[in-house]
Amino acid sequence: MTREAEARLAAVAQDVRRGTRGPGDLTDVFAGAVVYVQRPEQPGLWVTDLGERGRWMVVFSTLERLARHTGECDYLSTTGADFLELVPPGIGLMVDPDDEHRFPVLSRMAPPDVVARTWAQAGKRPPRLDITG
Repeated sequence: MTREAEARLAAVAQDVRRGTRGPGDLTDVFAGAVVYVQRPEQPGLWVTDLGERGRWMVVFSTLERLARHTGECDYLSTTGADFLELVPPGIGLMVDPDDEHRFPVLSRMAPPDVVARTWAQAGKRPPRLDITG
């Protein structure tokens, strides 16, 4: 992903937080962006179960953000749209969880009304997702 595309993803996320754009705008940008996730030793995906808050994966817009969150690790990268095809139903994605522009992608997790409520609460800093086990 180019710096321009990364900047666009972060800018749209900030616009959604301010209420000047809707979550659908961000989902569209995410779908075309390259994202990075930590790759586990065994085939599969890292998922954290937060009880009533659901099951989540963390996804990053840059390798630098992934490294800042996890340290040195093996990773995989693909477009957001292709990655969503890999994610089982019921799993939400939190993009760039350590940054101010963090945002949830819930398209495989919840119906649209739940997505809207989640965005309304997104201004609260979520707990850091521990994906190390």
